[in-house]
Amino acid sequence: MHAMNLKHLILITLAAILIHGCKSSNNNLYEFNPVKLEENKITLSEIADEVTYIPLDSKYQLGNIFTIVFINNAIFLNSKDIGILAFNREGKFISKIGSIGRGPGEYVIYLRFCVDNISGRVYVADINKVIKVFSATGQFIRSFQLSEYGDVIENIEFYNSLIFIQYGIQFKSADYDWIICDTLGNVGKKQNRHLPKFTTNWGGNNRVYMFENRLSYYNSFTDTIFSVLPDLSEKPSFIISNGEHRYPRSNISMAQFMSNKYIDLTKIFETSHFYVIRYHYYKAYLALIDKYNHNSFLIDLKLGNSNYLDGIENDIDGGQFFIPEDYFTESGREYIVGIVYPYQIKALVASKEFKNSTPKYPEKKKELEKLAASLKETDNPVLVLVRLKK
Repeated sequence: MHAMNLKHLILITLAAILIHGCKSSNNNLYEFNPVKLEENKITLSEIADEVTYIPLDSKYQLGNIFTIVFINNAIFLNSKDIGILAFNREGKFISKIGSIGRGPGEYVIYLRFCVDNISGRVYVADINKVIKVFSATGQFIRSFQLSEYGDVIENIEFYNSLIFIQYGIQFKSADYDWIICDTLGNVGKKQNRHLPKFTTNWGGNNRVYMFENRLSYYNSFTDTIFSVLPDLSEKPSFIISNGEHRYPRSNISMAQFMSNKYIDLTKIFETSHFYVIRYHYYKAYLALIDKYNHNSFLIDLKLGNSNYLDGIENDIDGGQFFIPEDYFTESGREYIVGIVYPYQIKALVASKEFKNSTPKYPEKKKELEKLAASLKETDNPVLVLVRLKK
């Protein structure tokens, strides 16, 4: 009896330790709450030590750019009404990846694509849950279908030689948050959905990003950004706070939607030092959250006629306010990527503010002046590479 009581006591103690450990771990996760953030600006020189500009070749007149992927010596992007294009690191056009259409080897949807960092092959999530595969030079190779796992593919990402597929969970037929398959479409791992099934008339934004050797994903209805580890297990990364600012798991009216009272994460990624979050909550904001002390920097982006009027102040060369779009690493250094338009550069360089400015690196200011002189206002956008401090 005494042995049984001792065994029982040990089991209770171990359970208490495990429960306490889980609670402590959850409590240590950063909780992003837009209601509590206060405006607090930061300059580019505080986080970065170099800015580089890549003017994109004007062979195709680009519309809105949705996704930018840096792989080895190439840049892949998708643009409105054109599809997916590849450029070299100087911005020279390399190839068009397939084309928009309903014929063999064409795609109707091109918003979601990923690139194999070894072969350069491009995987495009098209309508009817079909994945279409193209060579790095744009030639159609094959396609495969993933129709039985969910109604809508929200994101696709290349991860350790496998393909990560995230599904929209606002449909009752969606049994999984995500699946992993090989490059032939053979499914190896299926992650059961974390939430009970529901339906809405609004899908929100779903985000996927890579940091170090893990992939993280989020959808508008869950509290947690989860990270998928190399062994394909999951762990929580950080939390989006609950409250009236979250989308309900039910239908909403057009008036509710237009009120902008629900938080909508439009961009999200990590660096070694920050969580970087762009979002709408009544207005457009950019937040940088220090991962170590959870101090936050918040910028009201102030939307103008067609572009944001604010961002991270570029005190390195006196250039345009910087708005992060994407993140990548290369040769042990971290980079965040932005987009600026030639007319913005030319107008800024011609302004009295710029002429009277004294950035940290005056020689960089002169380089920006040369860039402005080389551009036409109608040229394609310019990519801005910001190298983060070590």
